[in-house]
Amino acid sequence: MNTKKAQENLPESTPVYYSLILTRSYNIYIAYFAIFIICLVQMGYVKNCIPVLVWIAASCIARKNVNTIPIRWNLLFYVCISVGWITYFIYCYGWNCGGINFMMPLLLVSMFSIYDRLLNKIIFTIFLFFLRMALFFNCQLNAPVYSLNDEQMLIMQIVNTVLSFIIMVLVCITFSSNLQKAEKHLFLYNMELQQQAATDPLTTLYNRRRMEEILKNHITANPSENFSIAIGDIDFFKKVNDTYGHNCGDQVLTDLAKLFKEKTLGLGHVCRWGGEEFLFFFPGLNLDEASTLMDNIRLAISDLTIVYKDVSLHVTMTFGLEEYDYNSSPSEMVKHADDKLYYGKTHGRDTVIF
Repeated sequence: MNTKKAQENLPESTPVYYSLILTRSYNIYIAYFAIFIICLVQMGYVKNCIPVLVWIAASCIARKNVNTIPIRWNLLFYVCISVGWITYFIYCYGWNCGGINFMMPLLLVSMFSIYDRLLNKIIFTIFLFFLRMALFFNCQLNAPVYSLNDEQMLIMQIVNTVLSFIIMVLVCITFSSNLQKAEKHLFLYNMELQQQAATDPLTTLYNRRRMEEILKNHITANPSENFSIAIGDIDFFKKVNDTYGHNCGDQVLTDLAKLFKEKTLGLGHVCRWGGEEFLFFFPGLNLDEASTLMDNIRLAISDLTIVYKDVSLHVTMTFGLEEYDYNSSPSEMVKHADDKLYYGKTHGRDTVIF
């Protein structure tokens, strides 16, 4: 037997929400049977209370074991109690006393059994349909065992309708609340996954893929709007790693990322493009405006003191800046900016080339 089939044959534990549905349903059943006994006593059918006590006992036992037995057994017990009561009640008291109303909450509870196959649910629905028709035609052909007057039938109808409706409401509220919680958790989980997929784990900046999406989406949505990009590289970063270790290099990257967030807040976006490279995107800024901003960032980097353990160090960065020409693709713009960055690296570093 393969693993999948083996898992399908294992008895599932009852999920919390389903246990809650069954527990609440049994509570209503117990209260209903108690009220029903009171009604029988008032009507003079004291001996008829004995069979009802059997259903009270069965409901109490089933309720007590909701959390200790597999879900299919739970559902089977609930079906047996409900179908048995519906059949007994209609056979003894007739069709017009509202006993058939309990078939709807029974159908709802069975449908909320998430571990059952759709085919099983369809078969069970067909079973309930034929049971209902059989009970209906039996009542048309045979008189009930106990004949009730109009007032007694009205009382029975009210009790059955109210209690069955309460069960349906509780089942729907419990299931819908669980569904809303599940949807909320799924939404938050998807948001977290999207955030992780778009974020560099070390610096918490956007990653390269996310920045590429931002650039493409911006050009598509604003084809006639000017913008600038800049790509920067930490000068002599390999020397930092070789001298102080990669953990120190990580500290440099995270401290720079914080600085970039502060300096670009409300003005643009920045991502970790790869390794010690960062890409800046400034929508609405032309080359002159962007060069002024990038030079301020360059000076702030030079003034930044990075502390790692007992070591304090300073780093510089070189930047290549490119303005959108309304024709180049994002990858072409990055290539042009990278060429300027390379020129700055070979002509002194710690500069902005535009």
